[in-house]
Amino acid sequence: MLAASARRAPALDSKAAEAYRSVKDMIVSLELPPGALLDERGLAERLGVGLTPVRQALRRLEWESLVVILPRRGTLVADLSDSDLGRIYELRSVLEPQAASLAAERGTDEQRVALADVIGQMRSELARPKPDRRLLIALDRDLHRLIWAMAGNEMLEQTLEWLFSHVLRRWNVSIDRAESLGTAMQLHEAIAAAIIAGQSKQANETMARHVAGFQASLVM
Repeated sequence: MLAASARRAPALDSKAAEAYRSVKDMIVSLELPPGALLDERGLAERLGVGLTPVRQALRRLEWESLVVILPRRGTLVADLSDSDLGRIYELRSVLEPQAASLAAERGTDEQRVALADVIGQMRSELARPKPDRRLLIALDRDLHRLIWAMAGNEMLEQTLEWLFSHVLRRWNVSIDRAESLGTAMQLHEAIAAAIIAGQSKQANETMARHVAGFQASLVM
C-alpha cells in the first residue's frame, strides 16, 4: 500500500545518501523485486559502507513507500498494486502538466539547450535497429527530471521525483507492454518543443496527453 507521509524526509549524511541512491536504483530496476527480503549486512558489504548508513537509507526508502520495515521480521521491498498506480496517476495527471507549463515560463536558456540534447539522445537511440529500452527509460527519467527542475518549484520537483520512482518500477515490470516507443517519442518531442518555445498552454496539454497514454498502457 502506497502511503505518503506528511513528515519531512529523514535526513541523510553522505554515506547514507550514497547507500540510499544505490538501493533505490536496485528497487526501481527490479534487481530487488517486490516482496524481496533485504539483507542489511549483505547490502552494507556490497556497497562498502557500515550498517548505520544502510539503516538510514532504508528508513528514507520506507518514507518513500519503497520498502516496508517490519519489527523483528526485517525489511521487504514494497509491492505496487493497480490501485496504487491509480492514485499515482491522479497526482501525476495534475502535477506533470503543471510542471511542463511552469518549465515553459521559467526555464533558462541553458536548460532549454539541455532539454533539446536529451531529445536528441532519445531520437538517436530510437534510430538504432534494436533500441535499448532500458537506456530509453533512463533518458525518459532524465527528460522528466529536467522539466521538473525547469519548473523552479522545489516542492513540486520533490513530489514528482517520489511519484516517478514508483512509475519506473511498474514500467520495468511492464516494459514490453508500455506505450509504444514511437508514440512516446512524438509526444516527448512535442512537449520539449513547446517548453523550448515558451508555449505554456501547449506544454501543459501535451504533457497531459502523454501521462494519460502512459497510464493506460501500464494498467494490467
